[in-house]
Amino acid sequence: MRKKKKNVFLKLLAVLFVIFMALFIANMSGYYESKIRDRVIITEEGIAKFEEKVSNGEEIDITSFLNTDREDYSSNMSNLGDTITEGFESFVVSGLDVAKNIINSLF
Repeated sequence: MRKKKKNVFLKLLAVLFVIFMALFIANMSGYYESKIRDRVIITEEGIAKFEEKVSNGEEIDITSFLNTDREDYSSNMSNLGDTITEGFESFVVSGLDVAKNIINSLF
């Protein structure tokens, strides 16, 4: 008996569809909007603390009101990806400049 040849394209399409549906459901459920709303609430709390310190005449340090709780997820692989992307970008831009110069010399 012959085994059926599995179509890699259909598998890839199915995986991409599942990823799309997951992102679509996350968007429709309001996940991203709730994250943005949480940031706004934190900012409003910082503004309220700032106004309270101003009204009390206390010394103000602006860095104490900034939200700096970002995590650094960079790694050697992500840095390599950034380097490759920047190199590709400069290659494409220089290629487009050459093409533009050729077209300008024709007209």
